[in-house]
Amino acid sequence: MQYHFPVILIPALSPDDRLIHLVKELKSKFNPHIIVVNDGSDAQYNGIFQNLRQLDRCTVLEHPHNLGKGMALKTGISYFLKNFSNSIGLVTADCDGQHTPKDIDQVARALMASPDNLILGVRNFSEENIPFRSRFGNTLTRSIFKYLTGLSITDTQTGLRGIPVSYMNFLLNLSGARFEYELNMLLGCKQQGIDIKETMIETIYLDKNSSSHFNPLVDSIKIYFVFFKFLSSSLISFVVDYGLFVLFIYLLEHRIGTSAAVLWAGIISRVISSIVNYILNAKTVFKHSSARSVVRYYILSGIQMIVSAYGVTFLQDAFHGGASILKIVVDLLLSFSSFKIQNEWVFEKTKKRQKVSKT
Repeated sequence: MQYHFPVILIPALSPDDRLIHLVKELKSKFNPHIIVVNDGSDAQYNGIFQNLRQLDRCTVLEHPHNLGKGMALKTGISYFLKNFSNSIGLVTADCDGQHTPKDIDQVARALMASPDNLILGVRNFSEENIPFRSRFGNTLTRSIFKYLTGLSITDTQTGLRGIPVSYMNFLLNLSGARFEYELNMLLGCKQQGIDIKETMIETIYLDKNSSSHFNPLVDSIKIYFVFFKFLSSSLISFVVDYGLFVLFIYLLEHRIGTSAAVLWAGIISRVISSIVNYILNAKTVFKHSSARSVVRYYILSGIQMIVSAYGVTFLQDAFHGGASILKIVVDLLLSFSSFKIQNEWVFEKTKKRQKVSKT
């Protein structure tokens, strides 16, 4: 029995006949509208895309040269919003045979059942046939992602996703041109308070995933850069804090004594750097600001200021000097807990707790 299937979006770079077989099988079983984005494939692949153009309800969009998977997804989303904005959403799938029509159908049905959630078709990475680079990459990314967001995502890099129409305008303005865009999408869910639902799919790696265009070194760096930007605000604020700390010790030490200078330098520098840190976090990291977040931030900042100032003073007296170096150690340790508290409490957008559901 057929039902109103969501639109399918398939980004494609240098595909083989598996893409044609996938599209034809999807059409014969569910008859969805399918958007294929040719992301700058060489001329030798023109025949495949020409074959797809001849199919009913199949649109092929072109990039003049390779722009990256993220840009291909944005091109498809933009086309969707112009032509199918009344639809429930779309399902993204890869072109290399990793996603079967059965799994695409499973994600589509999950999207229809939960039209306000992002649906992830997740793979089981405990299976023996998983290539090492995929198993290691997913484990590392999943662990870092859980620490930074508090969300336990089984498969952070899956390309099989059900995207609700309500999320798409936000996605068009999301940064990322290549594989890092898919991770940005998950981070965006955290920022927007969008729940994520997971559904288990078949784990397929053909020829040890040799057809994948994912570069383990280059693309991993780009993906983890998404995480590094979360920490850049703290780094800038630390430079301000540390610079002022050293300056005020120099100005105060001969007037009020070393221990008192360390204490007051820690307090003054933390007050000024906290203002810088709040503005950066509110504008560029968590992208949220409210009276509640200001109050919560300065409760946290006050506690950290006291712990840092007295911690450095205590250690400075214990080790008979080295306050400048000890402050780096103390504040580095505090920064790990600070990010978690800011992410989960200070800049929380709503009282609704975001969740990941696994089916």
